[in-house]
Amino acid sequence: CSKVCAGTTADSSGTTAWKQPFKITITFSVDMSACGFVAVPTVTTAVEGSTNHWQTTGGSEVYGATATSFHIYIYKASGMSTTDAENWNWNIEWVAVGYTC
Repeated sequence: CSKVCAGTTADSSGTTAWKQPFKITITFSVDMSACGFVAVPTVTTAVEGSTNHWQTTGGSEVYGATATSFHIYIYKASGMSTTDAENWNWNIEWVAVGYTC
């Protein structure tokens, strides 16, 4: 039993609640529990936004994936803040493919 599940980190207002562990890095933890995976799925991600996301790395690198969640770390050499990411309309679009039984 395989399933494709997709989502975005943006809430209903289009904003992602980024966290900032370092001056040049922001992060977000994605909850996939509603997908019902029973094992770690294959996850593909991309950074979406209106500007400056082309200057980043990390948007396609998934960290700590489990059947119910994963983490993304976005790095921008010149630095950024969570406010910058919000003003630039950044969010993570993701697609996961995995087993549900």
